[in-house]
Amino acid sequence: MQPIEFMGFSGDCIVYGHLELTADRLTDELNASDSFRLEGVSLEGLGDGHVVQLPELVVDQADLFAALATGPRGNEARRIRTRIVRMQLSLGPYIVLGNLHTHPGADPMISVMRRSPMVPLTNATIAFARDGFVVARDAEALLVNRNLADQIRPTGNEAIIFPDATIIAA
Repeated sequence: MQPIEFMGFSGDCIVYGHLELTADRLTDELNASDSFRLEGVSLEGLGDGHVVQLPELVVDQADLFAALATGPRGNEARRIRTRIVRMQLSLGPYIVLGNLHTHPGADPMISVMRRSPMVPLTNATIAFARDGFVVARDAEALLVNRNLADQIRPTGNEAIIFPDATIIAA
């Protein structure tokens, strides 16, 4: 087991903590069970940024809209050639843009729906409202919970998501 830093996005807060990783990758860990335990937790409210500290917290997968993919990337020898499709997701209070890696020729929507709930996207951006502003955070890889998605679609025009919005970096 190896501890990794964790940053997740729930319905009303951003969750920070440390997770004992027992799987090869965070994606595998989050898909392996319906809940997981974090230590040294900070919860940052989406509304006003108020922070609450907890020694530990059990997070249910059903409450986690997304998580930054941190920790090891898995076995490089198991990687296969993929096609990249830019996807847009609406997940509760979050809008996500990211690259889905799928088999060449595969329908991206069928690919997403056949996967385990936590789906990895690369070169991703997650955006949400905080105190009247749009906050956007870029991530090399982001895991999104397809079970909590209000909308999933392939897109080629990211600008349509944030028309006339003030963007500030997270």
